[in-house]
Amino acid sequence: MDPDSELKDTLVKTVNNAVSRMELLREAADRRCLFHEYKEWLKNDGNDDVWAIPSDWNQK
Repeated sequence: MDPDSELKDTLVKTVNNAVSRMELLREAADRRCLFHEYKEWLKNDGNDDVWAIPSDWNQK
């Protein structure tokens, strides 16, 4: 596996894990804390809008 594919695979797993954990949390403050934990871990320097997950995401 080339380094770019490995990095993309790790990023996909990380984001999926973050979203799964956020979905389990009931309090917005807890979700926000977890969001910042992952953001810090990924050292995102880009626009925060990229990371925004709408509150109605995955609602049926």
